[in-house]
Order: sequence, then C-alpha cells, then structure tokens
Amino acid sequence: MPFLAGQDLATVLSSLQRASGYSLRALAARTNMSPSYLSRLMSGERFPAWTKVARLARACGADPEVLRRVWEASNARRDSQPRPASLTSALRFLHLRAGSPTPWAISVTSGGDLDQHYIEALLTGPDIGEWEDVHRLVQLLDGEPTYFLPLWEAEAATPTTPPTDTLPPPPAKQPTDNPHPVSTRVEDLLTAFKDALGPTRPTPLSPLRRCLATPIHGVTHWDGR
Repeated sequence: MPFLAGQDLATVLSSLQRASGYSLRALAARTNMSPSYLSRLMSGERFPAWTKVARLARACGADPEVLRRVWEASNARRDSQPRPASLTSALRFLHLRAGSPTPWAISVTSGGDLDQHYIEALLTGPDIGEWEDVHRLVQLLDGEPTYFLPLWEAEAATPTTPPTDTLPPPPAKQPTDNPHPVSTRVEDLLTAFKDALGPTRPTPLSPLRRCLATPIHGVTHWDGR
C-alpha cells in the first residue's frame, strides 16, 4: 500500500488495465466510459473523480479501496498548488489540471452543448459567460462548481458603467463675444468714466422767438414821394 500511494494515479490505472487483460474498448463498455477518455486517464491528461476510479477498479476485478489512497494522494498534490482568484485564471488552472484538452475535444464531450469557440473565450477571458455554461464547463473538466460559483458571481456583479460620482463634470459654458447689448454697454462706459468726463449740466433750451427781418444798410428811405 505505501508503494502504491506514492505512485502517480495514471501509472497505477494503466498497470491495472494491462493486468486485467481487457482492451480499452472492452473496458470502456464495462465502465460506460469512452475509450478516448480512458486513454487520457491513463496518460495523465485527465484526472478522474473518485467515483470513476472506483468504477474502473471494479471493472478490472480489483478492490476500489486499494486505489483510494492512490487517488487521495494524487488529488492532494493537485490541490496543494496555489488557487487563482479570478474566474478566468481559475478556469485555466482547472483546464491545465485536466490535461489541457482542446476546446474541440471539450465541445465533443459536451455533446455539442458548448461551442469550441465559446469554450476558448471562457478560458481566455474576459467574457465570463452565463453560469449554466460555466457550470457545464467545470463539470466537463472534473472541477467542483461550488468553488467557481462565488468567482462568477463576483465578476458578474461588477458594474460596467462608472458610478455618477466619477463621471467627468459637464463642460463649462463658453462666454459669448457680446454678452451685453450695445445700449447697456454705452451706459456702462458712461458710468465708468463719469469722473473723467466731469459733471454734465443740461443745456437750457432757448425760448422760441419770432425771427425779425434784418435791416438792409445803405438803403435810402423814400419820403413818400
């Protein structure tokens, strides 16, 4: 048991398959798993859940408890790596831990529920997608959805528009070239320069007088003759 516990799970599963005498196709039929999936398990490209390991052990005629410590030790080594904080980095970490399957392979495994380009967008960001799609992707990569849900909720709640207190102030109103009409401008100028111009007195109007005929000098008046 100590020897097995120190071995890589993929190596132990591969040895178990050879010892059973079953081909991958025959073992796939007994476990209800695809031959390609079993091949990835035994090459280390995918890490299975414990229920699948137990099913595989029983199909090979082995006691599942013999493999339990192997699975627990391998799972502990995977979980000892630093956990990412963002959803995208967490999905990348899970994708790497699952053996970095191609988006096309994940799409095929999903039965066409997830498009390969959509899967690639979820793994590269910044699109976080819908939770149902993320949940499905996490399951396909043998992850735990409850770990990813808080990360998705935190990023889904991030506002896409800045709050009102950070919006730039409206542009200042530009002054016009002629803010005051001409009449008021003249009045302002007179008021400003009244001291320099001196006191102003109204000019009295002279009364209207009848215009008298101007005498013509040098003209001799007739005496009536």
